[in-house]
Amino acid sequence: MKKPVPLPRIGMRVIKTAVAVMVSYALFVPFGLTYRSELGGVLGQMGPLYACIACIICVQSTLGQTFQQGISRLIGVIVGGALGTATLLLGPLLDDPWVKMPVLGAVCVAGVWLCLLIRRPTACGMACILPCVILITGVTGVTRYYYAAARIIETVVGVAVALGVNAALPDHRPEPKRGEIDMQVEVTSTTRKLCIIGDPVDHSKSPVIQNTMLRALGLDYVYLWQRVPRGTCEQWLACAKYAGYAGFNATMPHKEDLVPLLDELDEDARLIGAVNTVCIRDGKTYGYNTDGAGFLRALADAEIDPAGKRVLVLGAGGAAKAVCLKLVQAGADVVVCNRTWEKAQALCDHDPAHLHPAGFDGETLAGQAAQCQLLVNCTSLGMEGTEGQFESFDFLDRLEPSVPVVDLIYAPPETELLRQARERGHKTVNGFGLLVNQAVLALEHFTQTKVDPAAMKDLLRDVL
Repeated sequence: MKKPVPLPRIGMRVIKTAVAVMVSYALFVPFGLTYRSELGGVLGQMGPLYACIACIICVQSTLGQTFQQGISRLIGVIVGGALGTATLLLGPLLDDPWVKMPVLGAVCVAGVWLCLLIRRPTACGMACILPCVILITGVTGVTRYYYAAARIIETVVGVAVALGVNAALPDHRPEPKRGEIDMQVEVTSTTRKLCIIGDPVDHSKSPVIQNTMLRALGLDYVYLWQRVPRGTCEQWLACAKYAGYAGFNATMPHKEDLVPLLDELDEDARLIGAVNTVCIRDGKTYGYNTDGAGFLRALADAEIDPAGKRVLVLGAGGAAKAVCLKLVQAGADVVVCNRTWEKAQALCDHDPAHLHPAGFDGETLAGQAAQCQLLVNCTSLGMEGTEGQFESFDFLDRLEPSVPVVDLIYAPPETELLRQARERGHKTVNGFGLLVNQAVLALEHFTQTKVDPAAMKDLLRDVL
């Protein structure tokens, strides 16, 4: 016997949406605002339809998400209303369908372009729909302006109701405790796919970070992970395009392999010779490297300016390369200490005037520490889950008290290097700032939406 099909569950978001729609409708009906042209002016064109639509679109699981959606819808309404109203200046010409047709196309292009220009892609829909409705309805003369104003007012009312209902009916599911990971995401037919590729990759925290930010911003994307074996980047790119991915991040061993396969590279990707962010737009691939810029942002957040400083960098791997080249670009002089001299030399060959190789023995570290104004650890020594550790921290005794110590490791939050430096009185900075800043930069590339790094740091501290 077949098992019965389980009945669908009605979630809190659905209930809130239904309540918001009813409230929106109730606000108009008692005043007789049901599209009664005999009332004249804006009131004659007013009704609850757009208010209800705004509620359906804007009500999300949390107040913050509803606010983000509401702001985007309001921006779309303002842009679309302005475009639609401006086209009404064509007057009687709009009665000719051969005039109206190219005008419709022009306002749609203009609406999308303006919303993307201000990095609000979720506003594009209203920016196109509103002027199209204004132009296609058939109303003429000054009534067109009343119609446009009514649609804008209705939407504003709907967004306000959505915010009010979400605040009055909060989601009472328990908030995840610090350290717990909530990976629940909503996927619809319009949801765009992002992911991180690597081998191995299932340990990556990128899906947690990106899905948390996407959910908080109310953006219709989902972020996954995908194991891609070494040497198969070309096949993966073809699959990603075919599967409709908006983009992906790349970790080892693919960062350098992707460089010759992409259509365009940004300046940092060319400078560093590695890619960690790929966007797919209209069948073309665009490569970026956010590691170096994310590191400089993290320094700026900690009020550390590397310009004119002698910086001691420990390690010569991929992360060190991005850090060193961006430090030089920012005006620093860098010494690269590494156990394998040849690897340090290869990194320094990129800019011999500002990059200088050195060894990793205790005497060399102590001598270089005495001359530096900033120390950055780019090795994995002290990382959670690894056994490697510095043989001695005596070199920290040679640092001037004013020298900050930065460690790219974020797990644990305080490595032994940072603990030893803090106990000696040094300012210390862990890798959390780099982790968030490079992820924020990647998300901005993916979604073409401006993201507040400070707000994301506060958000992600609770889940990482």
